[in-house]
Amino acid sequence: MKRTVYILLVALVFAFGCHKPEYVPSTADRQAITSLTAYFTSGKFVNQQMARLDVDDPMLERYVIPVPWFFPEESDDVTTIHMTKARVRAEIAPNCKIEPPLTILNLAAENQFLFTDSKGDQRTIIITGKRTKSSNAKAMTFDLTDPVFVEGFVNDETDEIYLFSKEDLSGCRASATPNAHSTVETNLDERKNYNEPQTVTILAHDGKTRRTYTILKKDPVSIPYGFRNKSVKPLFNFEPVSRVSFPPYTKEVYPSMAYSGRKLFVSFGDGTPVVQLNALTGVREGTLNVGSVNVAGIANDEVGNLILVEHAEAAADCKVYKMDSPASSPVLFHTFKNDTDVPLGYNVRIVGNLDEDAIIIITNEGVSTSATGKYTRITVRGGVVTETVVKDVVGLSLCWGMAPTNAAKVVPVSVNPEDGVMFSTYENPLTGELNCIKYINGNDKVAAEFKFSMITGGTEASGNYNSNCIDAKRFNNATYMAHLITSHFPMWGCGPILSVYDIASPTSIKSGSPVLSNSIEWFQTAEAGCAAGDVIIATDGFKIYIYYFDHNCGVIGGYSADCIKL
Repeated sequence: MKRTVYILLVALVFAFGCHKPEYVPSTADRQAITSLTAYFTSGKFVNQQMARLDVDDPMLERYVIPVPWFFPEESDDVTTIHMTKARVRAEIAPNCKIEPPLTILNLAAENQFLFTDSKGDQRTIIITGKRTKSSNAKAMTFDLTDPVFVEGFVNDETDEIYLFSKEDLSGCRASATPNAHSTVETNLDERKNYNEPQTVTILAHDGKTRRTYTILKKDPVSIPYGFRNKSVKPLFNFEPVSRVSFPPYTKEVYPSMAYSGRKLFVSFGDGTPVVQLNALTGVREGTLNVGSVNVAGIANDEVGNLILVEHAEAAADCKVYKMDSPASSPVLFHTFKNDTDVPLGYNVRIVGNLDEDAIIIITNEGVSTSATGKYTRITVRGGVVTETVVKDVVGLSLCWGMAPTNAAKVVPVSVNPEDGVMFSTYENPLTGELNCIKYINGNDKVAAEFKFSMITGGTEASGNYNSNCIDAKRFNNATYMAHLITSHFPMWGCGPILSVYDIASPTSIKSGSPVLSNSIEWFQTAEAGCAAGDVIIATDGFKIYIYYFDHNCGVIGGYSADCIKL
């Protein structure tokens, strides 16, 4: 079962389609079936939607539900065995009926029913299914590989691929990654002159649909500020337990994520391996090789460096490791003594470039006997740690509780310590305040704040929601903060909410106006589990990525946008 929360867009709305797997009356005036949806009845995707047929013809007599050849589409898992036992539900106009009632059908057979419209007119209909190969053809990546490496920029709006380079691109070989089950028809191993326009053709799994991209060498030109609103697009959004073998929502985990080299990494902070996903498709690609590092928290900087942090109890040494890329080995970057009375390591954030200037913040978490208001700020200059300092905001009447659900995230807003931090937590044990984001300036004063409000009715977010996932990164002269509201009680209809704010002027946060907010489809509505999650921002050349994970609601996903001037 799955549900969707919709929230207001200031700049743009992108929504993943969602529908409850029960009968929903149609608002259409015509006396007809408007859709048929098939659901899995067994296996790891039980009760999830398998296929949907939207019906335009009100007098149709034979309904063929197009079942995808593979499910998920990017997997090699065929749907043959699920065709014979699919639960089918209809969306029909008011006062119409189907007899006998729809239940579990064999979609490999012709199933006969009697349809009666609201006027009493009857006709015999057939409901069946057909496994269908995908007609989706798309280039996921395109790179020049020899003798120079140039990462191509795929523009699906114009079917063009841009090579942003001033080098001589004659006599180059290339490589491309198509979407799942598609193939690259063009011989890219043949050396070509990419100083001149070339083409690459992708053939879809159906063996008929082709998509041809024109490859153009261009000087890189970006818009003056931030990302281009029209370029925002969803990458993936799915239930990760069945799809990529994440821990069940009832297990207590301490999630953190990071991006590097087109890979998305998820650490659960419980001693299990760091999971590696394809950052464009979400497909699981193994685990990150971290050697002997016992990873608690993981994060990325603005150029693809990774930071791994080991958990440290009070008065113990905390070790911070750096990886230049997913293919490199962890190298000890910094060690410091946790000079506090509470542990840290699960929550780490970075703004800047670890090879140059950056700020790292590791937020302490409370323990069962006490809350905390402490975080450790690490300043990096010229690729070297120059300062490690413990900050305490209890004097501002701010504090938070235990990890993973009640610990706060403290995020730097720039590479300059005097520019301050953003702070968000579920509950403030000192005041009882819930779900409030605050800007703490370089003088350690609360300079701006707002309490997140639910869009429907404009009421404040209740204790059913958890506002402790934020991240910030600089991108194309802007500074963005991503904010993920996770849920304590998805079975009550409380789902995750994602927003993005421009915090180049941090005090603007008090308006509570996001530059981008999106609906998130979630998949776990059985009962309350561990309300933990994470949200991150990553930048990669001319692109910005935002990834989110709500462990309790059972969803992981991402968006991308660019700053290319078209």
